Amino acid sequence: MATRAVSRLLLLALLTSCLLVADGRQLHLGNCVISVHTHELKKSISEIHQSVLMEDKHMGLRLLKSHTMKEVKAAESCCFLRMLLRFYVERVFSSYSTAQAHLRRTTSNLANSFLSIKKDLRQCHAQMQCHCEEHTSHTFSVIQAGFEKLSQKEAAVKAMGELDCLLDWMDSFHHF
Repeated sequence: MATRAVSRLLLLALLTSCLLVADGRQLHLGNCVISVHTHELKKSISEIHQSVLMEDKHMGLRLLKSHTMKEVKAAESCCFLRMLLRFYVERVFSSYSTAQAHLRRTTSNLANSFLSIKKDLRQCHAQMQCHCEEHTSHTFSVIQAGFEKLSQKEAAVKAMGELDCLLDWMDSFHHF
């Protein structure tokens, strides 16, 4: 009888942990720990990626450079992600347009996901767990400057095409 109860508890614990993994991944951004549904983000990004790349007229230009993003100190990753998400919500998603209804829905889903992550980061910021020093703020300014060199539509397409780079950078803060 006791063995059956222990088995049920173990099964329940296993199912719960599987649901937590499926529900979201823990990202450790300096002192800030948030849960992010990376599987949903990956799915949405992969749905729009090919279409956006076909629209990109500036293939040689990069806004999000993986080597530059990796230079952001772990302690400042929370602040940097917060700036990037605000940038995407306020500048990129609002400027991106497409005639394809499916891509508009996917973009809207991404924007909503980013807003949700931003909300979690805002709590860390309020608890003084998010801060950026000059180098990280400069890194973000360089991204914005590259965006502003293009027309609004071209810049939005370029940034949408680089969402996979942002997600890869975010994934680097996932701890098992």
